Amino acid sequence: MSARLRAFRFVSERFARRDRTGVVAEFILFALIVLTVTWPMLSLAHAMSSLAHAFNLSR
Repeated sequence: MSARLRAFRFVSERFARRDRTGVVAEFILFALIVLTVTWPMLSLAHAMSSLAHAFNLSR
């Protein structure tokens, strides 16, 4: 068996046996990142819409 195959199996087995207690924490962090990214975009879209209504630019 080649060293590359042995290394792949070692990493795969180690990953498979890994304890996944931090799944909830990872999901919360992911959700926080998504909210942090999307909030300014939605806020800007709302501000541009309000500006268009203020100048009667909407149809």
